[in-house]
Amino acid sequence: MITSIEYLFDYLTSLDWGYIITFILISHLVNQTKITAWVFKVSNVKIPTRYRVLLTGIGYGVLVYLLRGYDASKIECLFQSFVFAMVFHKLVVDKLFAVLKLNPVEPNYDDYSEE
Repeated sequence: MITSIEYLFDYLTSLDWGYIITFILISHLVNQTKITAWVFKVSNVKIPTRYRVLLTGIGYGVLVYLLRGYDASKIECLFQSFVFAMVFHKLVVDKLFAVLKLNPVEPNYDDYSEE
């Protein structure tokens, strides 16, 4: 009898982790202020963040599908990895980046020794 932990483990191991990690990094890069300003300057269209991430994920998924030479059976794996990456990115990675930006490391000015 398979327990729910084993189902979860099987699901997590079946995901395409290379796609998930690179998609999160690419979507974070695409949402940088300089890049969004450049896209607006070139196209004169302001795209909301959720749609930029969605378009990036779909485009990157198609690119991965074609470059890796996947067959039709891998489409579901890529789609599940895309959905998992979107949720994981929103729940964990965005919160982590927000915490890191809110609490930056400040330089220590307590040492006023002259050399």
